Amino acid sequence: MLFDTFPSFLRHWNGTEESWLQYIQEYPELFEKIKWDYERYKMNWREYLKLLSKRNTEELGLAYEALLKALPEAEAKIGKLFSIKPGSYNVVIYVGLENGAGWVTEFMGKPSILFGLEAIAELKWYERLEGLIAHEFGHLIHWILRGEDVEKLEDEGMMWLYTEGFAQRIEDLTSSRPWHFEEEGWFKWCEENEALLKEEFLRRIREKEPLNPFFGSWYQLFGRQFLGYYLGYKFILSLEERLQLEEIAKMDKRRIKREIMEFLER
Repeated sequence: MLFDTFPSFLRHWNGTEESWLQYIQEYPELFEKIKWDYERYKMNWREYLKLLSKRNTEELGLAYEALLKALPEAEAKIGKLFSIKPGSYNVVIYVGLENGAGWVTEFMGKPSILFGLEAIAELKWYERLEGLIAHEFGHLIHWILRGEDVEKLEDEGMMWLYTEGFAQRIEDLTSSRPWHFEEEGWFKWCEENEALLKEEFLRRIREKEPLNPFFGSWYQLFGRQFLGYYLGYKFILSLEERLQLEEIAKMDKRRIKREIMEFLER
């Protein structure tokens, strides 16, 4: 089911924090998700209300129209590869606090894809939404195949290599490269520096340092972004030499961790 909250946002929005709060309070579960997404990293969500002043309705409208245009085709491509019933998941369009252009979480009792228009506008991904949508459907498919909330797997940082790698592989299969976040020369640099990336990821695991710099639009590592997605993609490819994607999706957690360590040490 599609939950489109953008019309409600437009009815309330006058450029103030108070108008956003009036809008988001109409969707209590969504509001709790937005707050929780900051609180799990020990951040105060109220401090990020100031981000709202960066956006205007024209930018948000561009993101909205582009998303509505790209969704049906991307959904159809996913449907050809994987048998998922439309009623088994939700798609939510909202304006948040830059929690992410897309993320998969439980909403209204079902695995759901949440698309943040303000984050899409911030990243200017108006022409890259097919890949973003495919990536988020990758997480959704992973959740459905495992029969488990894959978001909870990510409570342990090293598991991002598995969850994000799986989603990136699905994006690659359905929309191919360049990926939605990819800049010119990025993939070639990653290939040339793969040993360095493995070494740094492994070091951070062993020394219990944060793995966040490998993921997400807020971070950089070695002067570049999103390096964990490349590494995760290569991890899934290495598993596909021996296993089918569905087997990889259902893999036991202890085995995943063992496979990750072996991949990084290679």
